Amino acid sequence: MSVSVLKSARIISALTLVSRILGLGRDMLFAYVFGAGWVMSAFTVGFQVPNLFRRLFGEGALSASSIPVLTDQLHRGGREAVDRLSGKVMGLLLVVLVALTLAGELVVLALWPLVEPTDRNLLTLSLTAVMLPYMVFICASAILGGIQNIFGQFAVPAANPILLNVFEIVAMLATVRIFARDNLVPQAYVLGIVVLFTGVVQLSWQWTALRRTGLRLPLAIDTRDECVRTIARTMVPMTIGLSAIQINAFLDSLIAYAFVTSHVGGPAVLGYAQRLYQFPLGVFAIALATAIFPAMTRHAAENDLPGLSKTLARGLRIVMFEGLPCTVGLILIREPLVQVLFQRGQFSAVDTVRVANTVITFAAGIWAFGANQIAVRAYYAIKDPMTPLRIAGGMVAANLALNLILVFPLEEPGIGLATTICAVIQDGLLIWFLSKRLPHIPWREILASTGRSAAATVVMALAVLSVNRILSDWQAYAHSSLLKVAILTLTGLLAFLAGARLVRCSELDELLHRH
Repeated sequence: MSVSVLKSARIISALTLVSRILGLGRDMLFAYVFGAGWVMSAFTVGFQVPNLFRRLFGEGALSASSIPVLTDQLHRGGREAVDRLSGKVMGLLLVVLVALTLAGELVVLALWPLVEPTDRNLLTLSLTAVMLPYMVFICASAILGGIQNIFGQFAVPAANPILLNVFEIVAMLATVRIFARDNLVPQAYVLGIVVLFTGVVQLSWQWTALRRTGLRLPLAIDTRDECVRTIARTMVPMTIGLSAIQINAFLDSLIAYAFVTSHVGGPAVLGYAQRLYQFPLGVFAIALATAIFPAMTRHAAENDLPGLSKTLARGLRIVMFEGLPCTVGLILIREPLVQVLFQRGQFSAVDTVRVANTVITFAAGIWAFGANQIAVRAYYAIKDPMTPLRIAGGMVAANLALNLILVFPLEEPGIGLATTICAVIQDGLLIWFLSKRLPHIPWREILASTGRSAAATVVMALAVLSVNRILSDWQAYAHSSLLKVAILTLTGLLAFLAGARLVRCSELDELLHRH
């Protein structure tokens, strides 16, 4: 993995960090206004439908299936060949997305007389109908961002999610002033409309940015083009293979909606917990995977399997170096963190306990979710979508079964536990079969690096637990969640860095520009 890949990963990570911070600010407003009640659950489910398609088509299958083909076209025919093919891909994509949106709206209409006419059910269907067209704009803007990545342009695509967070924050601040505090339904509708408007702005921004690279992007529909057919043939297996975790997350919300019976906020509790574990995941793992994928596809196109193996190995090492401390650290500070971020307004102490307990089971898999992003992309770089397809298909089924088993005794934490268990099993299978395809992967180096990262994480955990115990009798510390989070986070960071130095983790130097 070259220095340029790490530089790109740092750019993506920095912009993703900004987006995640703004996202946390948005979620804090959501918690204050909606809490973890039925209105927030309805909005969560309604937004997840278009968001699932964004992950499947925009950031998942279509990007993963098109980038290798577009990269090959760049090597063979230059920028003009990429321009022509991109126009054909975008033209066909827009037709498919519009058709899917219309089909989705018809499904919502058909469900209307079938569901029990509770306030939550009717609001969920209404918000789904309002926000469903968002998938057309966000999927199209995501694929435009993927095309920019081929030319080494990562900043604008990575900054795209920032727009949604900013617009939603502004809308929340405005609606709080306009509507009464207990009049939540109109505020939810306003947010749904803002989501749709943001999609138009995001697509316009990505289109303009892509035009600045010199591409004209002439839209066309040509299903006879062999490159278009290649993308279509690989996209279906990639849809499941790359997006198993996203599909599982969507099923998680539906199961929480239907089977968490002790309260009506199951999807909302899951949503808050997922955002906390996805914060570090998006900042380091997904950013690294996004930056590393074009490099892996170049190695594969040049038949440089040793280079591909080396790039993959370094990616896995860095994911484990960053993922293990995030896993342990989030578990250790989960409850005061939830209190600091969310416990105000409509978000109660009971909600805090529910979210914090759910965070444990999701956070336990941060390292596994990150490794999955890297490993799956290695398969797609070598043009083997079927292996991750078969594995992911089995994991989706296993996750659904585990959800239905664990949701009744454990409720939301059971759903998180099922997701983490399946992610770990999926990683094991992916790595096992990948080692047969890429014999040059330095597994001993990866395992040794993971061991050093784990040792540094143990140092961090012991330091955090010790400081927490020593300061437990300090009244200011005991009664201030903010002070507790600040002290424990700083302690954990310094202890991990010291531990990494002590056991000589080379990944620290790599991330600090020294290699």
